[in-house]
Amino acid sequence: MARQVPSKVNDPASASNPLPANPHDLRNTAPESAAENEPKPLYSAGAQEEMDHDLRHRMISEAAYQLYAQRGYVHGFELDDWLEAEAMVDRLRGSQTTN
Repeated sequence: MARQVPSKVNDPASASNPLPANPHDLRNTAPESAAENEPKPLYSAGAQEEMDHDLRHRMISEAAYQLYAQRGYVHGFELDDWLEAEAMVDRLRGSQTTN
């Protein structure tokens, strides 16, 4: 016959028991400050800056392509399209941050 191992269901130190064994330990589980309750940022400030740079570059690229398409796909104006798109995107982003 197989040996039976006692169950830890009634063991107060069991990991599945969310309450502490001693009810007086509950008083020490409250957060010490309001800062602990604030959500932490999902990414660092450097990552946000890099994301902003990548987003800006993509927006400029797409706007430049639209200008190229509006001209009928005529080659030779890549720099003009890029600079115009850059100005458009910077104006758009600037107006969004001031609102």
